[in-house]
Amino acid sequence: MAGSSGMQGQERGHGAHRATHRAELRRWLERYGVRPSRRLGQNFLVDDYWAERIVAAVEPGPDDLVIEVGPGLGALTERLAQRAGRVRAVEVDRRLAAALRERLGHLPNLELVEGDILAVDLDRLVSRRDPAEGPVKLASNLPYAITSPFLVRWLEAPIRWERAVLTLQAEVVDRLVAAPGAAAYGALTVLVAYHARVERLGTVPAGAFWPRPEVDSAVVRLWPHPRPPVAVVDPAALFALVRAAFSQRRKRLANALAAHPAVERAQAEAACRAAGIDPGTRPETVDLEGFARLANQLFPPGRPPLPGGGPSLDIMNNEH
Repeated sequence: MAGSSGMQGQERGHGAHRATHRAELRRWLERYGVRPSRRLGQNFLVDDYWAERIVAAVEPGPDDLVIEVGPGLGALTERLAQRAGRVRAVEVDRRLAAALRERLGHLPNLELVEGDILAVDLDRLVSRRDPAEGPVKLASNLPYAITSPFLVRWLEAPIRWERAVLTLQAEVVDRLVAAPGAAAYGALTVLVAYHARVERLGTVPAGAFWPRPEVDSAVVRLWPHPRPPVAVVDPAALFALVRAAFSQRRKRLANALAAHPAVERAQAEAACRAAGIDPGTRPETVDLEGFARLANQLFPPGRPPLPGGGPSLDIMNNEH
């Protein structure tokens, strides 16, 4: 599930690579009455070294469309626009969007979209004028508060994309790359593993951001699977089952599965045995393939679809 790259070995020793423009950026924001918002998770990347490394991982090409979520002060935006065919940057803060237009509005291939990435039409966002154009790529220093709901929404959307390079809270990245049995392994791990391969690229120190966050961040690159790595009758049933299991992660697996409204304890016990899984094990020991076998046992072909099925935007919040 996880990988590495040359970035990992170079992440130490760059503490001195801090932006020299912090005072200038503060003055620029003050002109627009913009103060970094804790509610919006605004910790702006101001380290030139890391901005270059992240853009290099995106590998924007002259025919590519790059979607950027939360451009902030434009540390990635300007670099992306210099190399990509087109950049669409989605910014929820209107004052910051106005400031970015003044600063980067001269870039002819940059389109700034004002709006909440959790509400915008993703189909329209990634639409191309010409289907023969290059791939869609995603880049973001993702605000911590929307990490889980955005990942769920992006991965579940019926859109075609080639890669995503994201800067996330290091603790979240630990969850994405966790192996079964690890404390960080959970519902989000399983969801992402179903949709994409995760490659951890390196840890970004807190000092690379302004204001300085209380935790470190990490960069990951996601590669979408050309087809799901497991065969399931009903993906919505799979994710509903995973949510139920991890909402009771300290219980026996069969008891945890019975938290699903459509699953009785006796059914859960029988499904575990049929899937070759000990009903007494804990949910965090079951890998994606195991959950797929369980879902196929409990929700076979011909069973009516689950009402309101599929992964929810609070998939991480139900893990206890």
